[in-house]
Amino acid sequence: MLEKISSMAIVFAKNRNNCKVLLLNNEGEWVFPKGHVEDGETYIMTAIRELYEESGVVVQQKDCLGQVDEFSFYFDGEKAIKIIKVFLFVIEKTQSIKYNKAEGFIDAGWYDINHAISILKHDDAKNSLTKAVEKVL
Repeated sequence: MLEKISSMAIVFAKNRNNCKVLLLNNEGEWVFPKGHVEDGETYIMTAIRELYEESGVVVQQKDCLGQVDEFSFYFDGEKAIKIIKVFLFVIEKTQSIKYNKAEGFIDAGWYDINHAISILKHDDAKNSLTKAVEKVL
């Protein structure tokens, strides 16, 4: 069985009074930016690159609080186990979002944590966000 590894970025914009999380809407499903690791990339480099490619949001490696989760699932379309490495980034303020329409993104925004949890479809993503919140708040 084939094993595929992706990296995902959870990004909080946090200041004294507020904390928002970035979500993208991919063809009607709210998700975090993520993608496949390319040759020569570390997992964290992939998370940073995918975040920028999908949302236009820029973070630095120093903004990362580390890997907060890892989950896997059977990806039936390719007969593969897909492993997702989840990285948490914290920045001081929200940035303008330029979501990538060519990759199927139709909307994006900075959301309150409770709202984000309510609109995420997959339990793995919800659990990763909950773990991330525990590290930040």
